[in-house]
Amino acid sequence: MDSPDSGPQVPPAVLRSWDQAEARIFPLVMARPEVYERALRMIASLAARLRETCPDLPALLAAHERGADLVTEPSPGVGPELIAAAACAMRYREIVTTGAAQGRLAALARARGQGLDWTVVQENGDPARAPYLPYQRVEAHVPSGRAVIISIEPDETLVRAVHRLDAAEVDLDTGGLRAGAELGSYGDEQALTQALQRVRDEIAASG
Repeated sequence: MDSPDSGPQVPPAVLRSWDQAEARIFPLVMARPEVYERALRMIASLAARLRETCPDLPALLAAHERGADLVTEPSPGVGPELIAAAACAMRYREIVTTGAAQGRLAALARARGQGLDWTVVQENGDPARAPYLPYQRVEAHVPSGRAVIISIEPDETLVRAVHRLDAAEVDLDTGGLRAGAELGSYGDEQALTQALQRVRDEIAASG
């Protein structure tokens, strides 16, 4: 769900290469477990190094350009280019998660300064293009951090939209998002709007 809303982006081809590297390493868990364990240790070690040297996406992309040269130890059974790509994928997810958390905290701070009780702290996709492309946003109760995830997805026919509400909570210290129970699914936007207002009222009443 989390992706940077602005600033540098990772090219889709690079993301695919990272995904493919992880997909090629995973089957080793059954076929060659000792090689898989060794690969995991090497990926974790390299990811820790990237954590120190790549604080943002531009730095990570620059490291990615080095490819197999990022790996400084022998990697029997797994190509060093796969180790490097999998470590970059791990660091990418960390950067995205951190950026999303900071964005949620910033949105809450802006809303607090404006005296708002509710605000959108995260939004992915365009509701006008749903359900053909997924849409999701997170609305949070500013004083408490309790939140609702609103999503629009296709139904089993892949044509009609399903509107869904899920409970969530934003950590007011870290900005982390914790998803909770499903609150309901609705066949049209009007039913969703009514249900969302009920949930807002309940959260506001409970403080």
